This record gives sequence, C-alpha cells and structure tokens, in this order.
Amino acid sequence: MTRVTLRDVAARAGVSTAAISQALNGRGNLSAETRERIKTVAAELGYAPNKHASALRSGRTMSIGFVMAANSLQDGRRALQRARQLDALVQAGAERGFTVTVLPDSRPDLLVGAQIDALYFPDPADDRTILRDAVAAGIPVAANDLTVPGSMLTIRTGYAAAVRAGLAHLAEGGAERIGFLVDESEVPRDQLGESAYLAWSAVNGRTPLVARVDAGRRRLVPALHELLDADADAVFAYCEEGPEIYLHLEEIETVMPRDLQLLVLCTIDCEMNARLGITHLCLHPEKAPEVMFAALDAGQTPRSIELPFELVRGTTTR
Repeated sequence: MTRVTLRDVAARAGVSTAAISQALNGRGNLSAETRERIKTVAAELGYAPNKHASALRSGRTMSIGFVMAANSLQDGRRALQRARQLDALVQAGAERGFTVTVLPDSRPDLLVGAQIDALYFPDPADDRTILRDAVAAGIPVAANDLTVPGSMLTIRTGYAAAVRAGLAHLAEGGAERIGFLVDESEVPRDQLGESAYLAWSAVNGRTPLVARVDAGRRRLVPALHELLDADADAVFAYCEEGPEIYLHLEEIETVMPRDLQLLVLCTIDCEMNARLGITHLCLHPEKAPEVMFAALDAGQTPRSIELPFELVRGTTTR
C-alpha cells in the first residue's frame, strides 16, 4: 500500500505543502474554511503524519532503552516480573510510535552506539554502571525505586507505601500480631515489601513475624502455620496475587481460622478479588512506562513519582 504524502494532500486540496503542514499542526494564518477543507481532504485520503520523520527533524530517535540484567531469567519470579515490565514498555511505546532497545546491564559500552531517547531501568538490583554512564552521556534516565543523581525520573512503584497502608488497616481492625508472608526470592519488590514491613513493625513497637514461601508453593501451608504457631492474629499475604492464596488453600483442603484477618496484595487479579469481596491492595506497576513517557515529553526536570495503589475494602476473614 502506497503511503499518502503531504504532496498528495496538497495536490488534491490545491494548496502548498506548507499550508497543509500549517493546517494539520494548528499553525499559520489560514482561514478557518481553508483549514477545515484541508483536514477533510487529508482524512479522505487517509493521510497520517510520519512520526519518525518528524522525530528526526526534532533530534529524537523514537526508541527507548530497556536494561536487562544478565541473571534476571534464572529466577522464575524475577523472569516473570521482567517480562511484564518489558511488555508494559513495549505496549506504551507502540502507542506513541516508539520502539524498544534492550541493553544488558553488563554492557554500558553499548550506550555509545544505541540511539535512544531515554533509558528505563526497571530493577534496582541490577548493575548501575550503565545508569551512571547514561547520565554522563546526557541520556534521560527513568529508574524504578532508585534515585540516580542527574536522572530524569525516579518511579516509586508503590509496594512500600501499599504495605504500610495495609498494615495500618489490619491494625485498625484490631490486629496486634501481624504476620508477613513473602516469597523466597531476590526480586526487588519482595525486598521492598519486607523492608517496609520490618520498618513499620519497629516504628509501631510490633514483633515482626515473617514466613517465607517457595516458588512452587509447597511451603505455603507450613509457612502459614508457622505464623499461626507464633500467635499471629492477622496475615499480610504479600507473596500471592490476590485470590491465589485462597485457591491454593482450598485445593489442599486447608481451612483458615475465621478469627484470623487476611489481607492480600495483587497486581493482576484485582477484579477477581473485588468479585470475591476480599480486602486487597491493588497496585499498578504497569503504569511506570506511562509516567516515564509523560516525563520525557515534559522535559528533563529531575523528580519522583509514586505509582497509584488502592486499598479495596471487603472482608478480611474467610
């Protein structure tokens, strides 16, 4: 299919290409009638601006760099998290005509030849040398849960803030010994959550009760009983995507005590939790690329943005 050009529109409308550009970009001193006629002709011909040509004129490459750690695929949960982060960036970029260039964190030298408008650093556990080199080269940088001197944006993913809000909610419900279920993983979100839990416990004079669950969930029930044996009267299920904890317990015919409060964190099953009427914390890590593109469009003013989360009230017992 032949691409419709400005010249095609100009020939049909009987005006210059400059007039076409002015009409479609809201510039110039064209009459309202001429402007509308040009827009109508452009729509009839199916004209679409060439974003990449415009980007070249403005000095943009229309590509975003994505940092991938060399060992990020060895941990199943970390690999899944990285896949979701990359998918969210690809989808957000595609809507704006951007491509994604994947760069290994171990090869900062590739920045020299990488034609990118910004670098997205999704995991604070990765090697940060590439970040420092990008800042030194004048490349705008957006990093998750990491403040980098000279960077464009720090994106707070909301996990720590959500943990604090969930713990406060359980405490308001009368819980005095809140247990914390977390995965046996080096995924930064797990470290953020556990750190926030330990800090909240210390500030509020609570004894921390942490139990770890393996990736295959074989230790889910022993971990839960570990907390119950420690007299936990509430459990924050940070390790599960919402209703999964109920499904796993029902599958092995394990019934939780009715006087035990349960709060779950989720990023992909929020609608399921709402239908089940479960009190849950719904996070939106997939919105990180959106705020990065907004910051890129607004300029390179260093700032920090916290991603949203919601505490959806339902029942904390089952």
